[in-house]
Amino acid sequence: MKNKKWLWVAGSMLMFGLLTGCGTASNTNENSGGAKAEAPKKSEVAAKFSSTFETLEQNNSVNVNYTVKNTSGESQKLTFSNGLKVDYILYDDQGKKLRQFSDEVASTQALEEVTLAKDGEFANEFTIENVYNGKYILEVFLTAKEEEAKVSRHISVEKSFTKASGAYIGQIDPHTVELKVDGTETAYQLSEEAANQIASFKKDAQVTFVYKENDKGQKVIDKFLQD
Repeated sequence: MKNKKWLWVAGSMLMFGLLTGCGTASNTNENSGGAKAEAPKKSEVAAKFSSTFETLEQNNSVNVNYTVKNTSGESQKLTFSNGLKVDYILYDDQGKKLRQFSDEVASTQALEEVTLAKDGEFANEFTIENVYNGKYILEVFLTAKEEEAKVSRHISVEKSFTKASGAYIGQIDPHTVELKVDGTETAYQLSEEAANQIASFKKDAQVTFVYKENDKGQKVIDKFLQD
């Protein structure tokens, strides 16, 4: 009886040892040097380029100076498939797309490579015509195969024309018309271009126009816009 009890204890100890050994082997394999390293988080990947732009209002337009800097620590190649190296999209302050430069211009098909040295910069200056008073979102980016270097931010235009819409009431004199805007009938002076446009207007026609106030406080319509 004692022998059977001793054999049962010995067998239990042997089985425990085998199970413990298996568990240790499994843990060793999980922590071995052959395990795959985790991919770095996106925030840990260094950007190759930094970009920025400055704006300046001038002559009812917005001048944009866009700069891209190579921050990778080594030279970088940029490949352009046409003459348009920089593109932009202008949105209203709610994010609705208003216009895109590449939709308005034709560019030559010519492959060109630009190499930026370490800390080198690529600069491009352009003008956005006929941007009226208001708040916008401007997005500027490269058209290069390797990198967009996109930058986007809010801009305000305050020194251009104001855009408005209303109903055409009638002509007061050769250089003055009356329009109903936001429920109020108001007299507007006319530029030479605007005066030529009103010949085809009918009473109560809905019109859209751009205007400025002169030194006398008079609202002067620069032109009527076509729908």
